[in-house]
Amino acid sequence: MRTTAMDSTGASEPAEGSGGSLGTPAFSVVIPTHRRDDLLADAVASVLAQTRDDWECLVIDDGGNSQFRPPDDRVRVIRRAESGGPAAARNAGLAEARGRYVVFLDDDDRFTPQRLELAADGLARADVALCFTRWFWADDTPGAPVDRADGRRLEGHVADEILDATTPHLGATAVRAERALPFDESYGALEDVEWWLRITRGASVTTVPLVGCELRHHAGVRANETTVAGRLRHSQRLLDQHRDYFRTHRQAKAFRLARMGVLAAQSGQGRAAVGYHLRSLGTRPSALGLKGLTKALPGAIRGGSPV
Repeated sequence: MRTTAMDSTGASEPAEGSGGSLGTPAFSVVIPTHRRDDLLADAVASVLAQTRDDWECLVIDDGGNSQFRPPDDRVRVIRRAESGGPAAARNAGLAEARGRYVVFLDDDDRFTPQRLELAADGLARADVALCFTRWFWADDTPGAPVDRADGRRLEGHVADEILDATTPHLGATAVRAERALPFDESYGALEDVEWWLRITRGASVTTVPLVGCELRHHAGVRANETTVAGRLRHSQRLLDQHRDYFRTHRQAKAFRLARMGVLAAQSGQGRAAVGYHLRSLGTRPSALGLKGLTKALPGAIRGGSPV
């Protein structure tokens, strides 16, 4: 898909540690967006508020005809004529990135002011650096409660454990540009999970256990296949495409099947949910699979009504 860079003055690129001198930025922040200009403005504002200023911000308008206008000459808008979903949008950002490091941010989330500092700390010792996240509500007001910090502590070469639990949120992820891999654009959902499986085959990972990204609770528009049906479909595709991995990583397969059971239950497919949980428990017994089976059984008995 052809992309066109627009709305950037092109006048200067900030050198590391400066806000306006010529040079290559240390960080490229990639933000895919689709028809959420109000939320996007908040996301970009959180980049502008960073304690470091050696960055560029690439806003990828994924076929949404965004009216967003960059508030700073370090912010560029890359416009895609048609929507290709988050994988294609992030790939467009990777292709345009000039920084030594790439940091991801969704248009409905926001960075804490020290986000890039945390990334720099981690990237000094590994190819991929993680931070912690926490959730906040769309009607967030000063003093409103936010969820506790959350995140997996991953260290070293973690290919054998990366899919044993929920993969790190991309908003908590920074990667050395030379190690960054493109996302598989054929995945309308779970593209991040599939990306994690591939990148950890060679890249080292470290975790800085401080909150660097806040995730927004909201019911806004979704441009990709993050419906329950889409996530179920791509979960099965993940199992099929990487069957050799899952054949030798039974905990990862059991976790994925249990997650599919939860999704099926959420969509009212009680009998299917029981089947997924039984397959999960048969692959490798776990508390997650047993808990899911216990919750799914009433729905299956009622003929598949929501759990």
